[in-house]
Amino acid sequence: MAPFRDSILRIAQGMQSCEEWLELIRDLNEPIRPGKVPADLHLRWAHQGDLFTINALEGFVKETEFMEESLRKGDRCLLLEDDKRICAFAWVTFRDFRLAIWYTLKLPPGWSYLVYIFVHPEYSRKGIASFLLGSLLEALSDLGCSRIISGMYSNWEASIGLHKKMGFRLHRRLAQCKILNIFPTPFTEKELE
Repeated sequence: MAPFRDSILRIAQGMQSCEEWLELIRDLNEPIRPGKVPADLHLRWAHQGDLFTINALEGFVKETEFMEESLRKGDRCLLLEDDKRICAFAWVTFRDFRLAIWYTLKLPPGWSYLVYIFVHPEYSRKGIASFLLGSLLEALSDLGCSRIISGMYSNWEASIGLHKKMGFRLHRRLAQCKILNIFPTPFTEKELE
């Protein structure tokens, strides 16, 4: 009976694809160096009137109504503008955040989660992402946050590089598999290296 079971397990494993999800963490009590403000750009917190534009940039993943509700519940979005044009933004929440059907990231008091960071392609490779993320870290520290978590897939090399440059370190590795590339399985925690 064991050979039959082993065969079935091998077939099932061959029909699933897995992705690794990384959670990186940053202590906001450690020094933060956002760098110089890029020329002709300024920072401000987003308000409801900005949400349509934010949603339109690169087809942002959440609907405007969801974003409005999130702002009402206390989420914050830091914008970087050029002549009233949004060129980059970073969205953060202070509440538990559902990442998948099976997984909700639980945030202790004083912690935050970086939901999304976006830089318009026209402004890429100009230090905008580092400046925006560093400015967000300073603002969160000023608001009394002690930690921030950010999540990304392990193949998002540019994002991982940005976060490490800004002082994030690996907090947790999770894997999620899909059977037949359709049906997701619960996240499973992997051991840190």
